[in-house]
Amino acid sequence: MEGFINFDAFNFNSYINIIHNKFITEELFLLPLYKKISDIPISISESLPIGEIRLELYCYECRKKRIYTFAIMGTEDFFRENGQLRSNEAPKADLSMMNSNDFFYFIAKADCGHKLIILFKIIDRKTIMKVGQFPSIYDMNETINNKPFMKELGEEYSKYYKTACSLNSFDSNIGAMTYLRRIFEKILLECFNENKCEITMEEKEFFKLRMEEKLAILKKFLPKIIFNDGYNTVYSKVSNGIHNLSEGECEKLFIPLKMAIEEILIEKIELKNKEARQIDLGKKLRNI
Repeated sequence: MEGFINFDAFNFNSYINIIHNKFITEELFLLPLYKKISDIPISISESLPIGEIRLELYCYECRKKRIYTFAIMGTEDFFRENGQLRSNEAPKADLSMMNSNDFFYFIAKADCGHKLIILFKIIDRKTIMKVGQFPSIYDMNETINNKPFMKELGEEYSKYYKTACSLNSFDSNIGAMTYLRRIFEKILLECFNENKCEITMEEKEFFKLRMEEKLAILKKFLPKIIFNDGYNTVYSKVSNGIHNLSEGECEKLFIPLKMAIEEILIEKIELKNKEARQIDLGKKLRNI
């Protein structure tokens, strides 16, 4: 991104009082792409302050909140000029001067040096749509990224989790469920390997079983809550194959399966913490 955007052309030092800003908020960066934003004032001065603003946002790179300073950039002429601005000042944009084919966008730089960019399409005089953003909405979501179980999933499968949440937010629930099923299958296989000394079965045999059968074998090692009434229907439907389900069915199954995954991972962390505390206590007792 830095090879395309000339960040040096912007002054990120000064800012105006955040109280005047009606548009650039934390919620804006968590809004899914391709969602229309209506009732935008015709005059950009009423919605996008002319100047720079500061806003505290979650930085995925730093894994904590940072202060971002924004430079408003104007229209699609920026792209046609290959990222080079005519002057050191960001061009001003006015929604009343744009037609239905126009775009506007702005960039920001955090006090840690990390940057972001967000792009909008003008739909009409009072409606816009967010069509691009970097970092992604899920990379900027502190709630998701700071969940302790993300580390348990590992880098690859934590991306699957965020992709599943992203697809679900776009109502692409078959795709979302496909990623959740991959995660759930991985968790079950790990549970089997961690407890295979108590299970009289080879891994290759376990791998061939249907999901309900795997769960029956692993029941004593998993949280009791995921065997409550109703979950047997979830596992049965997912086991039959995501391709056999409609978008509506996958939408209903998404939250229960997501919660089952989270519950298993949370309990796994709690058990590890309990073991660590007991080991620490044992060491202290031996040193008395």
